[in-house]
Amino acid sequence: MVISKETHAVIIALHKYGLIGTARKIAPQSTIYRIIKNFKERSSIVAKKAPGRPRKTSKRQDRLLKVFQLQDQATTSAELAQEWQQAGVSASACTVRWRLLEQGLVSRRAAKKPLLSRKNIRDRLICKRYREWTAEDWGKVIFSDESSFRLFGTSGKQLVRRRRGECYLRSCLMPTVKHPETIHVWGCFSAKGVGSLTVLPKNTAMNKNVLREQLLPTDKIQALIVQEWTAISQDLVQKLIGRIAEVLKKRGQHCKY
Repeated sequence: MVISKETHAVIIALHKYGLIGTARKIAPQSTIYRIIKNFKERSSIVAKKAPGRPRKTSKRQDRLLKVFQLQDQATTSAELAQEWQQAGVSASACTVRWRLLEQGLVSRRAAKKPLLSRKNIRDRLICKRYREWTAEDWGKVIFSDESSFRLFGTSGKQLVRRRRGECYLRSCLMPTVKHPETIHVWGCFSAKGVGSLTVLPKNTAMNKNVLREQLLPTDKIQALIVQEWTAISQDLVQKLIGRIAEVLKKRGQHCKY
């Protein structure tokens, strides 16, 4: 039981005046006996320091370790022990972990988040311009995207349940081919509804004809999209066509685009 210095003093005072019975109301009898015994032996109300291994590091050295960790929070305890040793402190990785725990630095698995490139950050800043847009403003916007789908197999993982030794059993395999055939589709949506899904012909990029035929059947929206499309620089259009042609030429192999 942990007893404060003030309680120690009260128990000693009650002992001197012969009021041990009253002291039993604030502490167990065994604790009172230990405090009185310590006072008789040492003439002090301060409890004798508990025995144990002396601390190996000072508070200054502990703060230095914290600085090392905060400079690179992915540094392991073994690496920190080496850095600490170069600073004149010989300690094990276990000691490093204990000192960091005392200072509130707990080891946890790092959370995974997509890496933001400069372009991502720039686009995010551009998006902040539209924070004040109203529902009416967004009602004039059409969102569209293209995507590719494999006609054979899957580009991801496939789980199978099998027994030991059935790794290469036909029913447990996922067949693959070198250059699987893919189809390119395009779709869009807006506040007025969802557009139809369009399968683009091979070696064909998005163009004004597809936009005119496949967008939502609203003359106003179609006119707006065509207007935006024609406003795009023809140099940019040619550049995009060239990049798409390069990707198709590689037939699924690596390319810079």
